[in-house]
Amino acid sequence: MKSVVVAFSNPVLTDWVSSTLKRGGYTIEYTCSTGGDAVRIAEFCTSMVVVSGFQFPDMTVEDLAGILAGRIAIVSILLPHQRDLVCRNDITALPYPLSPVDLLNAVDRAEREGALSAVSAGMGTERKGGSGRSAEEKLLILKAKNSLMERLGMTESQAHRYLQKNSMDRGLKIIDAARKIIEGSFDF
Repeated sequence: MKSVVVAFSNPVLTDWVSSTLKRGGYTIEYTCSTGGDAVRIAEFCTSMVVVSGFQFPDMTVEDLAGILAGRIAIVSILLPHQRDLVCRNDITALPYPLSPVDLLNAVDRAEREGALSAVSAGMGTERKGGSGRSAEEKLLILKAKNSLMERLGMTESQAHRYLQKNSMDRGLKIIDAARKIIEGSFDF
């Protein structure tokens, strides 16, 4: 799929990582600046990888990995004084400064490992924790929200609320409303 979530509290690192990944053929599905945003986004994103820093305003990458364990692979770029602070084996730790090639190689490995984990766990056909939605349902909802954001100039949270409210008002399940938006048969 070659899409990634970028999560840094530092906008300079967000820009560098995003541009490096884009040049390497990746799509940046979302960018966020807090761990809480990364957790929320992980419920709806299709990416298998989060590229992050170590410290967010609300948590560390270790906390994030604990919350997202088994759902998404994490590649974390660490400053020299942070390297010894990461003890989890499920975090790919990269020392800063690093080359673009090292970043791309690490994300490629993490994506392959994440895809293998998803296949072995049966993602996409079985429901998993969190919202109880399958990967296909999450993808449809995400596409519908992106469509609303483009057509109506909404933020992601506004599009989500719009989708929820209008599905309830029309007596539809949110997934059915998302399908209608994608098909273009949803009256705005």
